[in-house]
Amino acid sequence: MKDIILRTKKLKKTYHGGTVQAVEALRGINLEFEKGRYYAIVGKSGCGKSTLLHILGALDTPTRGKVICAGEDVFGRSRRELARFRRRQIGFIFQSYNLLQEHTVIENILMPLHLDGREPDKKYLRTTLEMLEIMDLAAKFPSQLSGGEQQRVAVARALSAKPAIVLADEPTGNLDPGTSKHTLALMKDTVEQLGQTLILVTHDMDIAAEAHVQIRIHQGEIVDVKES
Repeated sequence: MKDIILRTKKLKKTYHGGTVQAVEALRGINLEFEKGRYYAIVGKSGCGKSTLLHILGALDTPTRGKVICAGEDVFGRSRRELARFRRRQIGFIFQSYNLLQEHTVIENILMPLHLDGREPDKKYLRTTLEMLEIMDLAAKFPSQLSGGEQQRVAVARALSAKPAIVLADEPTGNLDPGTSKHTLALMKDTVEQLGQTLILVTHDMDIAAEAHVQIRIHQGEIVDVKES
């Protein structure tokens, strides 16, 4: 029996730009995501894959349709409940890292917990830092790190609150091929060992090929779902 952690029902997103013709970014998306699996969302630029990811993580809202997590409509919550959902259930990894330059590595990693008023699980934190090979970087600032190191810090930050779902938008897009491969392998191993669901947007088919499930989007519609 499938353990579905997240699903979408007839998800639509339309952008209106004043005098510009409305753009249908998503056109009735129906998907299911199982607990503990790795998904890659692929498609050409502008196909809607990042829009889908942002709606899954409640960073954007759908025009129509639903996102259901643990049996509850995500967008049926109040603004405060929605913010709590993002902090506790979702970990975000961005291509641009989005690290706070005035804070140390460990401060960046613990920021989601700090914002939620929670203390870190020290054993879990140590395990995560060791798995991502950044234990010795804790006191450094982002400006002192390489691109690959910054991305691994961003991964650790996304995992710090023990989210059930990790969303990654082109997480290795700014890295060289060698660093990209190493960072992705570490990220994949980490979420697998911690039992989290990873949903990653990428244009790199080599990266997508490593996922348990590949989801292809074309012009806002799902055109193929393939299991490895």
